[in-house]
Amino acid sequence: MKRNYLFMCLMGIALFISCSKDNVEEDIFRNDIIIVDNDDGTNNDDFQEGEIHQNDLIAGQNYLAGTVFINLEADDTVSVTYDTTNGDWVIVETHLYIGTYDDMPMNNPGNPIVGQFPYAENHPPGTTSFTYVGPDINSVLYGEGCFVVAAHAVVVNTVTGQEETAWLFGLDYPGHNWAMYAELCN
Repeated sequence: MKRNYLFMCLMGIALFISCSKDNVEEDIFRNDIIIVDNDDGTNNDDFQEGEIHQNDLIAGQNYLAGTVFINLEADDTVSVTYDTTNGDWVIVETHLYIGTYDDMPMNNPGNPIVGQFPYAENHPPGTTSFTYVGPDINSVLYGEGCFVVAAHAVVVNTVTGQEETAWLFGLDYPGHNWAMYAELCN
């Protein structure tokens, strides 16, 4: 009887270990800035016209779904492009906030309220890239010439049908979820 119990316990442990998640695409995500490179989602160096800040678009906390590009345009507007052309993901909807940290829509625990982000779109089937042209950078700067970008999306994997929420890889919100944002300084 004790042997059967021990055997069943060992089989249960072996089954548990064998069911580990094999489909995690990457354990380390990129946070690159063309010309400037920081690993924590911030850019405390000058963010100049024509530079592109590049962050991974992370789906479901574990999947690399694409890239978010942040660009300071010649007319001082900020453009943000969601791009999923490097994988099997398509964009269903997007929500974007560009502005000061203090004005970012958050609830009392510090979680983002994406339904209150000023830019939002539902996208037609098969969308792999979408660009918002945001506000004049001078209207959203705070502190030492900084602004934040919170880029959220709903994405679907065209191979598996899996639907996930996605965030630009960057700094953590103070709340208890995995939402992220980037801070850039001009």
